[in-house]
This record gives sequence, C-alpha cells and structure tokens, in this order.
Amino acid sequence: MALTEKNIMAVGAHADDIEFNITGTLLKYRKEGYSVTYVMATNNCAGVWGKLDEKGERYFEEVPWYVMMPQRKLEAARAARELFGTEVIHLDYAQRHYWDRNCVKKELRYGCEPLNCSGPDVPTIVTAFEDPGEVKKLAGLILEKNPECILTHPYAVYTVEHFCTAALVRKAYFLACEQGYQGSLLHWIEVETYKYGCGFVRWNTFIDTTGYGSETKRKALEIHSCQMPTAKFLDLEDEMYGRECSCESAEAFIACRINESHPGALTREFKQHLR
Repeated sequence: MALTEKNIMAVGAHADDIEFNITGTLLKYRKEGYSVTYVMATNNCAGVWGKLDEKGERYFEEVPWYVMMPQRKLEAARAARELFGTEVIHLDYAQRHYWDRNCVKKELRYGCEPLNCSGPDVPTIVTAFEDPGEVKKLAGLILEKNPECILTHPYAVYTVEHFCTAALVRKAYFLACEQGYQGSLLHWIEVETYKYGCGFVRWNTFIDTTGYGSETKRKALEIHSCQMPTAKFLDLEDEMYGRECSCESAEAFIACRINESHPGALTREFKQHLR
C-alpha cells in the first residue's frame, strides 16, 4: 500500500494539544507541500474557562460541559483551518470527568452511564483503546488518509487522556500495518514535561523548527483563548530543545516505527536525526 500523498496525521487528545506540541513541525512541512489530517480524540466536555481580571491576571472559572465543549471545538476548528488549512476530525470520546449543570465535578469511571453529550455506544477516552471496534475505526481512518507519518502523544505523560490517546493510536496503527499501511508512528514529547522528571522526556529524534519556534507557537495558542488567555507569556521549550539539537528551535519525538523505505522529506528528517 504505497504512500502516494504527502500527508501528516496529528492526533491530539484535546483542543490545543496539537498546537502546544507540534505547531512548528506542521507549519514547516505545510510549507513543503504537506497536508494535515487533524484528529481530536476527546469531545472536550471537561475543563475550566481561563479569563483575565481587571489587573490582567489569569483566573479559571468552572463551567458546565455544555458550555465548555462547543467553545473548545469552535477554537479547534479555527486553529485547524487558519494554521493548517484543514478541518477537525472528531472521535468524540468523553473525558474522564466533567462539570454538570450545577458546576459539580463528576467523574466517569469504568462502568459509568454515558453522558448525554456522547452517543450511547461511545466509550470514554479512558476505555476506547480497549474496545476492538474503536481501534478498528481509527485504523480505518489511518488506511483512508494513508499519511506518511502519524504524530501523537507519548505514553510517559502526566495526563490520563493523553496516554490513553497514545494507546488507542498505537493499537490502531499496528492494526492498520497488518492491513498494508506503511507509514511511520512517532510520539511527540510534551511541553513542560521537564518538571515531572527525566522519565517523561526521553526522546530519540527531532524536527528542526528554526523559524517556527516558541513565538510562533504562542501566537497559535492564542486561538485557544478559553484556555490560553495569557498565551503570549507561556514558557515553552522549543529553544531549549534547539540548544540540545544544535539548532535555533526544535520539537522532540520518540519514534515507535519509522518507515525506512519511504523517501518523503518528513521521514528523511526523522531518520537523519535518529539517535
């Protein structure tokens, strides 16, 4: 099954995850003629709304799921369209918790009744990777889009929805490979993971994002205003990775599998920087 088009599939758990972690990579390769398949795993039913007070200080307001979910999806749609020239593909798995109509936090555990913002047969992101039907569904999307590379969250990460998304993508990837898919799978290294210890930041390849560093990423994150009202002040790590990689800025990855035979520019850069 030859990879006939220059396409990158990015799979993030939440609105803003893709922008936080791989804005530079996607913008760099869009300029090289690549298209982007932008996939969001959760329905964004959880979260708090970030706002600014009269002094310009950020604070967070708990809001019910039916207010948060459409706003985050709206911002994701704008980011996908304006930054990457594409539309969001929603997998729409519920998150592990949400705020109800009375702004009381509810947890979705194993065996819970589904939210009425999800279909009755849609699992939460916490269990989707264990559902053969959901794995098959994502594998089908991979086969349909046939991307040169799939980029997603790492396993070693502090957010439950992130590593559950990684598990779903990884299972779907190998199922798609059994059916002839020949692309690569890489896990990005999360922003701000250094504070959680060295186990979270082991990487073995990178993309040189010189010209698309932290300032570019901050502007991208401003689109996600309900989460990032102070995006311009974010302390990002692109230049730190750049120093480690001997370039101006970089985004780091751990390679699950790189297609050694594919001649695409993105694959070549991942192979060139593999350590």
